Amino acid sequence: MYKKLGISFYKSIIPIYNIFLILKIHKKPIWWILFLVFPITSIFLFCSLCIDLLYFFGKTKNKDFFLFFLSIGIYIYYINYSNNIELLNKKIKKETGDNILFYIILSFITHTYIIQPFALPTSSMEETLLVGDFILVSKIHYGLRLPITPISIPFTHNTIFGKCKSYISSIQWPYFRFPTIQSIRRNDIVVFNFPKDFNHKVIDKKDNYIKRCIGLPGDNIYIKNGIVFINNKKEINSIKTKQVYFVKTKNIPLNIEFIKDHMNIKDIEIIGEKYNEYFYQMMLTEKQVFDIKNLFDNIVFIKKYILPKFFKEDSIFSNYLNWNRDNFGSLYIPKKGDIIELNSKNLHIYSDIIIYENNKKDFFIKNKKKYKIKNNYYFMLGDNRHNSYDSRYWGLVPEDHIVGKPIFIWMSINWDIKNPLNFFHWKFRWNRIMTTIDQKSYLFFVLIFLFIYIFSYFVFSYVKKNKYY
Repeated sequence: MYKKLGISFYKSIIPIYNIFLILKIHKKPIWWILFLVFPITSIFLFCSLCIDLLYFFGKTKNKDFFLFFLSIGIYIYYINYSNNIELLNKKIKKETGDNILFYIILSFITHTYIIQPFALPTSSMEETLLVGDFILVSKIHYGLRLPITPISIPFTHNTIFGKCKSYISSIQWPYFRFPTIQSIRRNDIVVFNFPKDFNHKVIDKKDNYIKRCIGLPGDNIYIKNGIVFINNKKEINSIKTKQVYFVKTKNIPLNIEFIKDHMNIKDIEIIGEKYNEYFYQMMLTEKQVFDIKNLFDNIVFIKKYILPKFFKEDSIFSNYLNWNRDNFGSLYIPKKGDIIELNSKNLHIYSDIIIYENNKKDFFIKNKKKYKIKNNYYFMLGDNRHNSYDSRYWGLVPEDHIVGKPIFIWMSINWDIKNPLNFFHWKFRWNRIMTTIDQKSYLFFVLIFLFIYIFSYFVFSYVKKNKYY
């Protein structure tokens, strides 16, 4: 191939420089060679160069491109070594295709290494994040984690068409994370890979979860009657947390449609009615409890539904103990370098960590008296405390499972959770569009920027058309 392109043998065998020469011949920007640094974008680069070679060898029919992709690139070798095929002197311009390819690669780099978009499918983080929020997650705040699976379908996570895996797990890069810009702080909202995803064994292909980090490495955490205590101090950031409340009214039932539409309370269940008294179960924040009490005069009581201390939830983390979602712990969150003294009381708590860190399902730990922790761990809770599948149920999150930090809500749509594709019932939440996670709005500035951009474009086009320069 290099011989037909007029490049000497000695130049063709110099790594990286030989790619530089091909880019120069194809009149590609030399900085495209940077795409070679990233495992998956290098595939895009080589595909682009091979397609250029098809054009250079005069293979411009649809069947040629079909054979190229069907053979996963091997077809280019057939063309290369065919004696009856000569290099065309006429070069075919494909500027539009190059631009499209460039923007695809640029967006893929951004998606993989800088900022990734996510959509909120569940209500576990209400009221902070709502179902239908589209967020941008920074992958560099907590240290960029390089992809572990280099061969995967771009712009997919772990599956396509529902169940088919979108990656090849047999080829993996070693785990590596760049230094952090910001360490995870208590009460940060964090996106991470679900540690107990047994369908996907590779870390970066496990399902993505989003929760609030309540416990940091080295913390001791427990929950008493629904109240979280960290290092024996009551949690501070609990204003937006939701819990289940029982509501009783007398004589007149609640106007549920009004509550849903005007008070933004979606989770309301009618329990029953007896002797002209009405009973409801609602997911409420403390502020919503206050608002309901002041708005309706016929309310008899609003009581928080707390599971009794000695009620055992079988699905709770470490189900050997009588813990539940409202009475949990105490639990020490290990940090890297900790030496844990194992005994009959904590062996079942830290066994998952020991097995994970040694990558052995049958790792023998019963006779171990001490174990040195290899990773930092975090305790994650959803803000919707009674409707969240979090660390209370599946345990701690290792630091190598951390994905990134949510920084922006670029779109928010109020849709029907049971039928989200019913576009006719979509309502835009204008007060949440183009806002930060803590609800600072930048929508006005975005609209101003778009107006200036569009106005400038039309002015420039008019000036250029009429040659006023």
